[in-house]
Amino acid sequence: MLQLTRIRPGHLARRFLPALCLLLLAVSSAVAQTPDQGTWRIYYEPSRERIQLTFEDYEIGDRRHGSTSFGVSPTELRGLPLSQLLSYSGPAKFQLIRDAGTFNFEGQLRDGHGTGFFTFSPDSRFPQQLVSRGYERPAAEQQYWLAMHDVGYAMLDELRAEKYDRPSVDQLVVMGVHGANLDYMKSRSTAGYHVSSTRRLVALRDHGVSREFIGGLTDAGYRNLSLDDLQELRDHGVTPDFIASLRRFGFTDLTTGQLLEARDHGVTESFVEDFRDLGYTNLSLRDFVRMRDHGVTPAFARQQRSSNGGLVSVQDLIRRRDRGDY
Repeated sequence: MLQLTRIRPGHLARRFLPALCLLLLAVSSAVAQTPDQGTWRIYYEPSRERIQLTFEDYEIGDRRHGSTSFGVSPTELRGLPLSQLLSYSGPAKFQLIRDAGTFNFEGQLRDGHGTGFFTFSPDSRFPQQLVSRGYERPAAEQQYWLAMHDVGYAMLDELRAEKYDRPSVDQLVVMGVHGANLDYMKSRSTAGYHVSSTRRLVALRDHGVSREFIGGLTDAGYRNLSLDDLQELRDHGVTPDFIASLRRFGFTDLTTGQLLEARDHGVTESFVEDFRDLGYTNLSLRDFVRMRDHGVTPAFARQQRSSNGGLVSVQDLIRRRDRGDY
């Protein structure tokens, strides 16, 4: 005969509670140790010897992000030789190792393209290294971003050597995200510019004051410009190419003020070229600025020349345009 055993509630709790606690602890531990992860894509550009690396749909802790993309040298991806990037098709496994941690990639490659999944393993030594350099201990998400954007020991040491103000860890993350990294810092120093404020460094990077931009201005004869001058010229679109386009028409030795005025008023290469084709070959840059300012277009000048039977002076073109002639 089947016998039923009566189990008292207290006995049931004492019997199963330890196992239940262990189960909850294991689940909690598994959740806490879930690695930051997501998907990746790469595209190798042989002409530039660069790999475009994209992190997509990735998680940092309990927060989800869209995508982040930047270029890396092929030598930075450990376990992915150049031969695989050029012609290999098949499974791949490689790493991107930073001071703050390591990104581990698994997936598939095909003729210089690849995709798959990644996880992030933070370096346990990194927080203490920041503390030893006078920074606060980074949070887990901050450490992830510092690793992704390669804000490491060399950059921290460069900040100290160049006597920058000491940024917070949050500001270090901002620097990395905006590309105001070690390479950008060194390029400013090489060009002879000392930027003591990390916030100003980020602003210059955001405004496109790059090594190439400064070098182009230097080659064009514009040396020893202030940081404010560089940023203003870049903001207004006064590029080395714009300066070269004006020089084609004999406009040389222009001040930065003249360059800004011409660019702001829309004195483009095509604008000058069209007037030259009409026969206006001896005008000053100021003449072009005045015509642009008063709405005197090449089409208007052509119509006035046709009506007048010959070229009309710049002053007359402006006067006729101002009174509404067509």
